[in-house]
Amino acid sequence: MFYILVEENYSDNNRVHQLLDGITSVAKKKHDEIAIYKKTSELPEVCRVAIIICQSLKWSTDRIEELNARGVHPLVFGFQYLDTMYKYSSIAPNYTKSAYRLTKYILSENEGKTAILGYNEDSLPDRLKYIGIRYAVNEAGGKYEVFKNHGDVLRCLDEFSEKCGEISNIVCCNDNIAVMLYNKYKSITEGRRICSCSGMKISEYFDNPYPVCRIDYHEAGVQLAMLYRFLLKEEVIYSTVMTFDMEFLEGRGDIPMGSPVGAEIYSSSEVDFYGDKNLCDMEALDIMLSNCDDTDIAILYDLTSGLTYEKISEKHYLAINTVKYRVKKMLDTVGTDSRRGLIALLDEYGVRFKNPDKTE
Repeated sequence: MFYILVEENYSDNNRVHQLLDGITSVAKKKHDEIAIYKKTSELPEVCRVAIIICQSLKWSTDRIEELNARGVHPLVFGFQYLDTMYKYSSIAPNYTKSAYRLTKYILSENEGKTAILGYNEDSLPDRLKYIGIRYAVNEAGGKYEVFKNHGDVLRCLDEFSEKCGEISNIVCCNDNIAVMLYNKYKSITEGRRICSCSGMKISEYFDNPYPVCRIDYHEAGVQLAMLYRFLLKEEVIYSTVMTFDMEFLEGRGDIPMGSPVGAEIYSSSEVDFYGDKNLCDMEALDIMLSNCDDTDIAILYDLTSGLTYEKISEKHYLAINTVKYRVKKMLDTVGTDSRRGLIALLDEYGVRFKNPDKTE
């Protein structure tokens, strides 16, 4: 039996569904079952290991403490190192290797000085990415300059815009930085190679895709299930740390609609740290797009093309209330009360949709 604890506020996220699909695929092969809970107290006494899937660092550390008190070993997805004294195992992306591969890729076609943009030294993932970026640049015999983010992304980008004269390559520490760079400082990107170490769903809809590394959440679920089974076989369970490779994408123009490729997980504490409305808007858009199916994307294309609810319902053979319900879910996710506001937000961040009826 796979015992899984899912943070309640995160349970409807498309990323979680893909993780669970990966775990379920392993469970079926092993003729096993999965049980999903939202509270530690709901776990049965026979539980020895419990998978934790969450977005919040605090929720994760609180559950680790509770599980240790019950003699249950926590297996955490997404966070490699946590600020806790209690025992746990984890599986997380290999940020160092991913950042190395991306940097190596852009340096292979464009020599010159490299900017490490948006580096937050208080962020463990950023520190791990920095190691990979620095190693790739040094291996190529190049030079680099770090532009740190101390909590104000716009200030970081302003500083970069003033000092980017000698920069040929830009490695963004995450897609929040890359998206804002493309939309607020687009002229800076012209003639320079850019990549992002953690690709968000939102950037999949840009006119000019750039190389990223992303998590395949279904495959991550498979790896999580395999580590869970390994821990269960041990008579005494010790803390085990495992990393998995992120998916390397040279460009997103050829990704089909409805691709299962997920977006990188960002904890709520990371967004709160930045304290920037633009980043909150991007995070909300990213979550919305991650939750969209093919029908939702088609509706978004029609909305941005100026079609009314009536025309959209006729076009897709849907009840008008169904169309309104789907759009309402999107509005609630991004925190706006009108489709006009949603369209303005999509336009502000350069999100474009292809015509789903057009075959190329």
